Amino acid sequence: MDKSKYRTQLYLDETQYRFLKETAARYETSIAGVVRDLIDREIEGVEPVDESDPLFRMTQDAVRTGRSDGSVAHDHYIYREPDREPLRNGARRASRKGGDGSS
Repeated sequence: MDKSKYRTQLYLDETQYRFLKETAARYETSIAGVVRDLIDREIEGVEPVDESDPLFRMTQDAVRTGRSDGSVAHDHYIYREPDREPLRNGARRASRKGGDGSS
């Protein structure tokens, strides 16, 4: 595989430039690094992470909050189901649907 590098110049509108600049700052990289990553993802066919996806949000929340019961209280954390709300000690409250914790 050829490891040559090619220098190029792009003209961007303000929205495109702002997107690249903010993305570079968020990932602590350069604008060129963001452009290369976007091109590589397109070549590989990798879909970008949808940050509005509840599963993505749950993993971010777990890191920030230190939750350790995500495997048993995932319905509550993903879908905010009140009948799946965990107790403070990590046990789950009984489901209002079945009364015994089953639904």
